[in-house]
Amino acid sequence: MMPGYEAVEDSLRAAGAAAGAAEVHGTLCGLLTANLGSGAGAWLREVLPQAGEGQETPAPPQALSALFEATRTQLADALLSFDLLLPSDDSDLERRVEALGLWCQGFLYGLALAGVGEPRTLPEDSAEIVRDLSEIARTGFSLDDEEADEAAFQEIHEYVRVGVLLVSEELQPLKGPSGLH
Repeated sequence: MMPGYEAVEDSLRAAGAAAGAAEVHGTLCGLLTANLGSGAGAWLREVLPQAGEGQETPAPPQALSALFEATRTQLADALLSFDLLLPSDDSDLERRVEALGLWCQGFLYGLALAGVGEPRTLPEDSAEIVRDLSEIARTGFSLDDEEADEAAFQEIHEYVRVGVLLVSEELQPLKGPSGLH
């Protein structure tokens, strides 16, 4: 089960991580999108400062272990249950927009860590999505009209969610049926 945004934020803060929950989840999704078989080690070395210092990697906080497993399960799910780890809909829109931009930034970083550097090396649809995510990470969007902005945010959120699934499918086309592990 996917841990909540605040639980992951708390775990990261307690572990001294520089990035927040949205960016860390984006990084994880980028790594897993490129290689669903990736273990948690590479991701944890990137997100937990003490994990990359040449010493034995400490056991990750429970919320991060749960996040890793839930994300890998969701990305492999033929029923498309995958979603981004972002602040809840009860959070103010500015916070959610900022988190979405950080999530996209993390996703691009995770792809790069997995060896997927240039969008032009990807299939055409995936390359376009990666370019769009780069634009979202760089610019976000401005807030003027609360109702229209909420609708725009929901559309962009859904575009990113489905886009990640498409990139994952193009990079790793063989996914099993949901629930079989």
